[in-house]
Amino acid sequence: MLHETYPWSMYRGLWSKLPPAPKGDYLKVKIVVITGANSGVGLEATKQLANASPEQLILAIRKIEQGEKFLKDLQKIYPNLKGKVISLDLSDIENIKKFVLNIKKESNRIDLLINNAGINPNFEDGPYITTKDGYERTFQVNVLSPFLTTILLLPLLKNSNDPKESKLLLQMLTRTLIKTIPEITTINVNPGLSATNLGREFKFNISFKTIYLISWFILNARNPKNAARNLTSAAAYKGGSQDYWTECVPFPSENIYLYSGKGFKAIEIFNKEMIEEVEKISPGSTAELI
Repeated sequence: MLHETYPWSMYRGLWSKLPPAPKGDYLKVKIVVITGANSGVGLEATKQLANASPEQLILAIRKIEQGEKFLKDLQKIYPNLKGKVISLDLSDIENIKKFVLNIKKESNRIDLLINNAGINPNFEDGPYITTKDGYERTFQVNVLSPFLTTILLLPLLKNSNDPKESKLLLQMLTRTLIKTIPEITTINVNPGLSATNLGREFKFNISFKTIYLISWFILNARNPKNAARNLTSAAAYKGGSQDYWTECVPFPSENIYLYSGKGFKAIEIFNKEMIEEVEKISPGSTAELI
């Protein structure tokens, strides 16, 4: 049966009532960068972050015009909000490097980096689609590029009095950052299944299975506004690094494999390979991780 492929804990989480989004000016005097800020969970999280009185809110997105319009709409609601839209395409390594340079022109520090942007794979197309950089597209956008972005922005994060970095579903890499850069609060956030446009590239053939899956998704997925509370609650959290965050609180990882002997070995190998790859892209940038 299809429904048996998902653990009960997933349903428990999706149907749990989440606490309200954090209130107050918890981002006062904070410079915040959020990727993928103009759609889905990122859009709703950005709205909640704007309400927290950041010193500056930087939206890192691919579609600049769309981002500029969104920022203007936010500034109508929050007239004192200072913001900036900067181009970021995680499927293009050179664009990421330009993004980092543009960030450095804007500020000498970052207090909060939220790596939110991502894509869902469309396996009907391949399944293997490569980027112009030669990597499998989903791997580059969801794993390599957020890690690279974080590493390249480490100098600015270290200039903050209270640096924080949030990653989506990159738990193996999060554990490395927590261990090697303890002065930066790193939180691995799982927003849960959400009804967004993340699967906009999916192609479906009409069948009973397709109808079942779509119905299951509609029944179980959170709305983006609620899912975004996981990101903003982590942003407001003062309790230090967490390698897993869900339902708006620190939570033991549901991935049992990561706690096994084989899991620890896999983490070690994967992190070594990722650091080597980032070092090839940007020589010297990973010195603190070795």
